[in-house]
Parts: sequence; C-alpha cells; structure tokens
Amino acid sequence: MIFRPSPIIPGGTLDMTKNSKLKYAWVMFAILLAAYFFVYFHRISVAVVGQDIVDEVGGNIGYLSSIYFWTYAAMQIPCGMLVDRFGPRKVSFVFLSIAAIGSWMTATGDTFTAVAMGKVMIAAGMAAVYIPMMKVVSIWFPPHYFPQLNGIIIAIGNVGALAATVPLQMVVNALGWRDTFMALMVVTLILAILCFILLKELPAGETKTKDGMGMLLGLKTVFAGGRKFWPMAIAYFLVYGSIMVFQGTYAKVYFNTFHSFAGLTIWIVSMLSIGKIFSIAASGILSGRGIIKSKRTAMFWGTAGYAAVWLIMWLFIGEVQSVLFWGIISALFGFFGGFMSLSFAQVKEWHPTSLAATSVGALNLFVFLGASMATTLSGHIIGEAPYAIGNFSITWGLMFLFSVLAVIAVYFSKEKITASQQQP
Repeated sequence: MIFRPSPIIPGGTLDMTKNSKLKYAWVMFAILLAAYFFVYFHRISVAVVGQDIVDEVGGNIGYLSSIYFWTYAAMQIPCGMLVDRFGPRKVSFVFLSIAAIGSWMTATGDTFTAVAMGKVMIAAGMAAVYIPMMKVVSIWFPPHYFPQLNGIIIAIGNVGALAATVPLQMVVNALGWRDTFMALMVVTLILAILCFILLKELPAGETKTKDGMGMLLGLKTVFAGGRKFWPMAIAYFLVYGSIMVFQGTYAKVYFNTFHSFAGLTIWIVSMLSIGKIFSIAASGILSGRGIIKSKRTAMFWGTAGYAAVWLIMWLFIGEVQSVLFWGIISALFGFFGGFMSLSFAQVKEWHPTSLAATSVGALNLFVFLGASMATTLSGHIIGEAPYAIGNFSITWGLMFLFSVLAVIAVYFSKEKITASQQQP
C-alpha cells in the first residue's frame, strides 16, 4: 500500500488512521533525529577544534566548552514551556534558525567574546531539539516505544559525537574551522525549514492539554518525587559532567600533550563515541524488549564499570605509551558511560504521558548543569597552554570521585516494578 499523507485539518492536526499516524510519526521523528545528530556534534566539537579556535582568538578551551552546557542547561525549562505552549513545529523552526545564526557568528568571530556569543546561540538553538522530539514521541507513538526510541535518539546523537572526531578533523584540515562552521550554518537552516514544513502538532481527535503554567506545576510534581527522581538527577549530573570533561573537552588535548601518538590521537578519541553508541543502543533496545529486567541494576553495574575506568585513567595518567591500551580504555569509557541513558526511561515510568516532556526536561536540566559545572571547574584547574600533568591529575581524580558518588546515587534510586520484573 502506498502511503499518502492525510489532509491537514484546522488546528494543525492530521486526519489519519492509526497506521498512517504511526507512519507520519516516523517522518517527523526522522527529521528531529537528523537535527539531534548535530546537537551532539556541536557538543563534542570543541574537543577537536577548540585548540584551533583559542590559538586564533584567545581564551580557554574549558570555558569555551562550558558555554555550550551552561546555555543548554538554562534552556531546558523554558524550552519545555515553549513546546507545551507553541508546539514542536514552531519551536524547532525558530530555535534551529537561531542555531544557524550562531554557526555564522562563530565562523566570522574575530575575538573570543564574539565566538562565545556564537556558541551561546548554537547551544540555545540545539536545546530545542530533544524536548520537542520527546513531545512528538509521547503524542504520536505508543507508550511501549519509548525505551527503544530513546535509545535510538541517544545512539544517533553519539553518532554525531563520533562525526565530531575523525570526520570533523578531516573537514577542518581541508576547509579550516571557520568554513566548517559556515557549512554547519547551511545544514542547520535546511533542517529548520524541514521542521517548519513537515512537523505537525497533533493527530485528529486529540487536543492540547498543557501550557507553560502546566509545566511549572508538572515540575513541582517531578521535583517532589523523592527517590523516584533525585538520585537519578544527581547520578547523571555527576556522570555526564565527567564524561564531557574528557570526551567533550580535553581528550584530544590530553593525548596530544602527554602521549606520543601523533596523528592517531583523534582515532583514540573516536573510540569513546563508538563504545557509547553500542551501549546506549543495546541497553535501550534490550530494556524495551524486557530482556533487561531492571534499569536500576543495569545502571548500577554500568556506572561502577565507568568509575573503574576513571580510576585506571587517573592511576596511569601520562603513562603507558600504547595506542591499543588507550584505545581500549576510551572504548570502555564510552561503553560504561552510556548506561545512564536508561535513567530517562526510569524517571518517565513514574509519571503520566502528560508529564513526559516535563520529566525528561527536568532530568536533562541536571544532566547539563553537571556538564556546565564540571567543564567550568576543569577549565579553572587545567588552565591554558602550556598544560601541566599535575593539573590534569587533579581533574582526573576529581572525576573519579564524581563517578563513585554517582554509583551510590544510582543504588539509592527507586525503580517502578513492572509485571515482567515480578515474574520468577
């Protein structure tokens, strides 16, 4: 049967059967998924181009990286309110357009302040991708799709992170970092236009039930969740903060400064994303199909493995001049760091569909506050070039402590027991 989009009816809804509704949902999901690829791409890009930027315009790599996370975190609650008020279509179009302008400002900036303002606009624009996508998922897809779709989303995001390693380095080598950001401006603007043309608000027969004030009331419900919310928020705050210190900011600088890997450094860094893609996709799919019975247990052991990797990185800092050793460590870093993505599903299961965007946005707020604070702190400790191994050692030890505290927080989280978990 050939699929033909159903006619639009007043109010921005689509008149369609259940089957065609799901097909159109996949179209919208694919567009936002493409945009989410660039959310992670921009998030990780400082690790590759950051040194080139600060060499030309001045500044500090840690601060340049933290700008993205502070802005992204600050946008989480406003973005959720805007999506509830205006819908995913309008919000995605406007904010992706803002991100396109930010890419242009970054490409043309001749001072650190100008580049930083461009990064602020990129981050603000990219913040309006995940929450609108969660809104589309909660409205257009059956509830049992959520763990698989969330796993796909974060896995594709990490493909974007992977693209921000070797492929980005190749593009920058060919075009320079300024023309690279000009190209990103064009791609982002195309995605904004596709969102405006193809995204729809609601299927026929459904009405908007929440507005901005509704989200504020919803946040009170989520924040009052006790062990249903706060241990997950704290754990992901700590885990993601430490991930972004290494993967998103200093991995390339560290290996280039203290190890003699020459042109192989970027390949080692790419192993971080490969490991993370595998664990996020696998854990999301296995959880959705009921093979992983307990998300909390999977996150506990995954985060324990992540803490063990940080311990090895700290103990062997500046030592072991082996590409194979550090390639394996980087892959394990990404692999074990990916299990915390299950926290979104664990938190969401405690709340009704009407609070899907709110609960995800609330958790996302703490994820990016963690990245903001950790990258800012690491920038202060590590400082500017020339870099000292002692400052990296202090930072790595602090990140190990973060990961240990995250394991404890996961242990004290409360998981909703499903029927399949009660079966012997």
